[in-house]
Amino acid sequence: MKRYFRRRRQRKSTRQLLIQQIDITLEGVAFALEVAQSPLVNRAETRASMADIEHEGDDARAEVIRVMLSNVITPLDREDLFRASRSIDDVLDNTRDFVREMTMWRATAAPWSAKALQQMTASLEELRIAIKDPEPAMVRVHCIAARKEAGQIRRVYQEGLKELFSGDLTLETLKNRELLRRLDVIGLRLGEAADALLDGLIKRAL
Repeated sequence: MKRYFRRRRQRKSTRQLLIQQIDITLEGVAFALEVAQSPLVNRAETRASMADIEHEGDDARAEVIRVMLSNVITPLDREDLFRASRSIDDVLDNTRDFVREMTMWRATAAPWSAKALQQMTASLEELRIAIKDPEPAMVRVHCIAARKEAGQIRRVYQEGLKELFSGDLTLETLKNRELLRRLDVIGLRLGEAADALLDGLIKRAL
């Protein structure tokens, strides 16, 4: 008998799609770090490349939401998964803005820029492990580690302000002040993503 039905392509789970969203965000942070450490960049090409990564992130988030709403069962409460995905999306959006502003203002990246971006990478990697790990105890461990790494960005922000305000107030000082604030916001969003996953874990345990 002739077969009229093709095998369905296996759909990615919510967990896999969240990991994909984090991977794209990690790519954006790596690109931002490369720009911050490069003395000379083509501004138009840099912004276009970062925008492409951000658009990939938007598509990944849209897919997370679509699959999450269509699934009967999700690994954590839908509200908490939505919060985590939104916060990760905010991280990528603010990373895009950091690159855009740095190139648009022709700002010279200070040493703390690279330090904060490295902390962002560490936090995202901990979130990635937390989402991938099926063991609740380990999910909690990695979420707490992600939140701790995110908290270090606030320390970088404070130390950066101290350094900026200890010198003369110049246009470059104002540029770096705004870039510092952008990085601080990213740290806050990473903390929110970790908290959302922890909240979902607690609800599932009740």
